[in-house]
Amino acid sequence: MQALNAHQRFLTGQPNGKRLMVRQAELPRMALSNLDVRDAILSSCNFGGSAFRGSRFDGCDLFAADFNNTDLSGASFRKSDLRAANFMDARLVDADLTDADLRPGQMVTWKDGERQAKNKQSNLTHVNLDGANLSGADLSHASLLLASAKDTNFSGATLFSVNLAGADLSGANLTGAKLREAVLVGANLTKVRLAGADLSGANLRNVDLSNTDLTGANLTNAAMRNSTAPVPAWLRIKLDLHSLWINTNGAKGQRFDISGKTLAGLDLGSFDLRAGLFRAADLHDIVLADCDLTMADFTDSDLSGATLDGSNMAGAVLLRSKLNRAKLRGVRFGALELLDGQGRQTGRMWNANLSEANFSGADLRGCMFSGSKLDGANMAGANLGGSDLAEPKDALPPA
Repeated sequence: MQALNAHQRFLTGQPNGKRLMVRQAELPRMALSNLDVRDAILSSCNFGGSAFRGSRFDGCDLFAADFNNTDLSGASFRKSDLRAANFMDARLVDADLTDADLRPGQMVTWKDGERQAKNKQSNLTHVNLDGANLSGADLSHASLLLASAKDTNFSGATLFSVNLAGADLSGANLTGAKLREAVLVGANLTKVRLAGADLSGANLRNVDLSNTDLTGANLTNAAMRNSTAPVPAWLRIKLDLHSLWINTNGAKGQRFDISGKTLAGLDLGSFDLRAGLFRAADLHDIVLADCDLTMADFTDSDLSGATLDGSNMAGAVLLRSKLNRAKLRGVRFGALELLDGQGRQTGRMWNANLSEANFSGADLRGCMFSGSKLDGANMAGANLGGSDLAEPKDALPPA
């Protein structure tokens, strides 16, 4: 408290004032609403579980600070250095983060006398930013996975490669925001303003854009649904649950499963259906172009006449499936590297299994089969121009 009082004198220019400078301190579960620590240095401090409602952190050095599960409702972080900060499960309702810096920060450690540097992203997973102001903020590469940002102001913000998968952005203002290569799989963009935003290369799979303002937005190379064909309500529910299942690594939601069902002729192009189950389903003449179908299981399914152009089917199972007359131009089959529970690479490969699949008369131009099992596959009359049919190497046995 003496340090805080001295900081107040520093802010007001009174005698005996001294800037607050505390680094790497353990200060969890504090309750100091309306705290004023503008321009303080509080890097790498742990404030987990605290309550700083209405407090002022403007211009602070909060590099790698930990605000996990902290109540910061109405707090202000204008122009603060929040690189590598942790706001997981924090409450930032109506907070002001105008021009805040939430880019990755370089963490330096020493091991055996050697300097090791590693970039650490800012973590806003499951944060509540409803009504907050992040105009002009830089959140490049930050994780806002499953965040709630309803009616939040991101106008002019920089969100390069940000992870907004599963986030609720309903009513948010992203006018002029820079979202190049951002991940928005399964995000809620109802009544979101994206006029003039840069969404080039963004992943907008499983996103309903029917009530989103995209006036003048740059959507070059964005993965998104281009079809206006309606999706049945019951199937939309399954897609939303699958998005949640993907974004929580299976902890919530439900894996997409239409095994044994009939979806013949439907247009489901550009959806994220990775690891979906389509076993023994009637999918003749279905449109699954430009989809993410990695590790999807189509065992014994009927895909005759289907359109799968441009889809990623690495690690997919098409055992005994019917793909006669199907269009599969530029489809990527082959092997997929398995990850562990933390999403880390294992070096182990899982190969696509196309054994005994019927590709007769199919259009397979430009397909990548390298790393796929093709035992007994029927390609009579198929167009294989420009395809790669190399044998699989160092792959696991198929499921």
